[in-house]
Amino acid sequence: MNEHFKMVSEEQVLKIKDYKINSEFTELDYKEVFSIKENKDKIEFVKDILAFANSKGGYIIYGVNNDSNWVGLDERSDEKIDDADLSNIFDNFIDGEINILTNTVEIDSNFFFIIYIHPTTKNEILSFKKDGQYVKKNWGNKPDKNITVFRKGDVYCRRGSRSIKADSLFYKQKSINFGIIENISTQPILYNEFIGRKEYLTDLDNKLNHSYNRIIQIDGIGGIGKTTFVHHYASNLIKDQENRTFDFIIWVSSKRNKYTPNGIKDLSEFIANYKELILEIYDFIQKNNLLDDNDLEESLEPDEIVIDFLSKNKVLLIIDNLETLNDSELIAFLENSPPTLKIILTTRETLGDFYLTRINLHGFEKENEFPEFLNSQYKIFTGKDKPEFIQLYKDNVEELYNYTKGMPLAGQLICHQIAHGTPIQNVINNIKNGKSYENILSFCFKGSIDKLSEIEKTLLYIFSLPEKEEFLNLDDLVYISDYTADQIGITGIPNLTKMSLCYQKLESTATIGYSIPFLAKLYSKQYLNLDNESVILSNYEKFLLEKNKFNSKDITILNLVHRSKAKNLVQKVAAQEALKALTLANYDYDSAIENINELIENNKSFAFLYLIKGKIEENGIYSDSYERAKKEFKMATELDNSFLEAYIELGYLEFKSRFGKRKNAKEIVNNSINYFLKAYALDSKDQRVCLGLAQAYTYKATKTNFTSNKQGRIDLAKKANEYFEKSYHLDEELTSSQIHSNSMAAFNNAINYRNNIRDNEKALEICEFGLKNDPKNYKLLDLKNELIEKIRGNEFSKNPKQYIEENLKNTSWKIK
Repeated sequence: MNEHFKMVSEEQVLKIKDYKINSEFTELDYKEVFSIKENKDKIEFVKDILAFANSKGGYIIYGVNNDSNWVGLDERSDEKIDDADLSNIFDNFIDGEINILTNTVEIDSNFFFIIYIHPTTKNEILSFKKDGQYVKKNWGNKPDKNITVFRKGDVYCRRGSRSIKADSLFYKQKSINFGIIENISTQPILYNEFIGRKEYLTDLDNKLNHSYNRIIQIDGIGGIGKTTFVHHYASNLIKDQENRTFDFIIWVSSKRNKYTPNGIKDLSEFIANYKELILEIYDFIQKNNLLDDNDLEESLEPDEIVIDFLSKNKVLLIIDNLETLNDSELIAFLENSPPTLKIILTTRETLGDFYLTRINLHGFEKENEFPEFLNSQYKIFTGKDKPEFIQLYKDNVEELYNYTKGMPLAGQLICHQIAHGTPIQNVINNIKNGKSYENILSFCFKGSIDKLSEIEKTLLYIFSLPEKEEFLNLDDLVYISDYTADQIGITGIPNLTKMSLCYQKLESTATIGYSIPFLAKLYSKQYLNLDNESVILSNYEKFLLEKNKFNSKDITILNLVHRSKAKNLVQKVAAQEALKALTLANYDYDSAIENINELIENNKSFAFLYLIKGKIEENGIYSDSYERAKKEFKMATELDNSFLEAYIELGYLEFKSRFGKRKNAKEIVNNSINYFLKAYALDSKDQRVCLGLAQAYTYKATKTNFTSNKQGRIDLAKKANEYFEKSYHLDEELTSSQIHSNSMAAFNNAINYRNNIRDNEKALEICEFGLKNDPKNYKLLDLKNELIEKIRGNEFSKNPKQYIEENLKNTSWKIK
């Protein structure tokens, strides 16, 4: 039998049937009736064929009903099925060549008609050469209607089980030949070689591909290799493109619990709440240009766009380091996630109150994996193939395994200690009492970190200071450590990286940021003692103060002492001490709260202190940080009802809290506006107040339906623009923070013109204004390019084929 014909043979059709696929998807479509007699049927038929060809190709099987029952063809289907007739239809409508295979097979005394459509090449896109129209006969005396299914130049593709008009997502997927779109390859890799875990990999693959499993939890103690395991598995999925199940793989790394030397605090921040998760996925969609034109046109909220995207596409979502699950909206999202979505969670503890499939990850297997891993790591640290670790220390392997239980991080650091001269018996003596997790943690780091140079220890200590995960670049490290760039970049960072104690990430500013694993941070914070510790802490405080001057999120602390309304020397001193507490909160929340409470105890009527406490709580570690911050800000206004700063903080706090609260969002934004209006009454020229009002009214305009209340939406947008105009800093000499503020205002102002007033030219003008003083602002640059494209692309609706040809003429694509 011809190899090509096997694609539509009875054997192949039986394979498809035996798979018991109960729904259609991108490469498979079921239809009960085959008929192309009527013009309407021909048009729908050719639309599906072109969509399959432009996508990944696939099968259309006629004789299967809507319930996926293989009932066979009946009298409603055409009796004569001629390939020549099909070719004539294609030639009549499609601008290009369609390659199909057809066959009629008999299964269980029923007949089925099969079409296999070959996909076009990566560089070929087919379009229609004429309009697809038919006349719809109306009932009674009403006139007939001309129905247009597609127009000349239209490009169609498959999306799930539908044939749709091509959008930006299609062109993105087509350009990479429908490969997996993912962000795994951009994640920091914390392992130098992957060893073993074959049974776990098989188990995960089986669980993930089971139709009833939607969420798979990978749990185990810290340092057991959960992140490495899942990263390796996902990387293999990306390599095995032919057998892939997913079109998108999204990796999200969540925040961790708050740890102290006394253990885990019961009250800890959400490591991943609904809002943060949605914004991470939305960022993935934006960065990969996957937003539908309809999403932009309708001005949907990020959570609406994300849910729609996850519902329409085959997505694997990996949430790494999800340590707690106490956000009701996140729980609801996981429980009610779309059926097309699969989720892998890594965590240290089982999360439990809703259904999920669990894999508990243990250390390496004793007989083969652990020795193989020790050999691998010893080779890396010594730089020599021979002798192997097992050759040298065969008699000690069992004892090492008994103490470490095959924990990868422990095995890695054992090899590092021995490779750098620590006698094996000393290593064993250090871990003899290490049977609990805490002792194993101490062992894992003590032997190796004790041997680090002062530079390397200093870097570890610096990395351990931030309360939350933070990437520091080379300039930051030079500033804080007092070491040179060469000492850090040529010696310090490479040595820490080699030991997997440091990893890097390319920041949005195009600089490389460095950080350390959480376990290393925990140990360093508890046990590292440096001679220059006080100098490092002093430098770090200065660094944070300097950083705050350039950080738009903290723009309100600029010159706060001057705006604190301190009435005497005592209050001025208290204000200065409060700002120190605010800086301290970046790396020691508990001490910061203790200090600000002491200041309040001695100055109970000083409103400014409650303002600072509110800012500390807003960025704090607790799950109810919003409520804590709001309480302090309101206390400040009760003590001083003309305190401008407190009303501004309340306005922004309220506005930010709308995320993830769709039902109450309107009320929340109105509350935000009320706070800003109180501030506006106190100072109508304050740019921060005007920007807050502008953003809030932009939001209200966006949530007003353009179709049913066009004028209402435009009126709100114009009101927002009035405040935007007052929010810009127009001095001749602008500070960095003022430039950043102007850029942020220009971006939102342009968005308002684009989405709510539908004036792309004016939006472009605003972008240009923002870029005058901030020419490298990537958000404004991206928006500018998008607006230019939209302005030029207005011709698309008039002549789609010409539009596509003009935009792709410098590529290797052939448009037919």
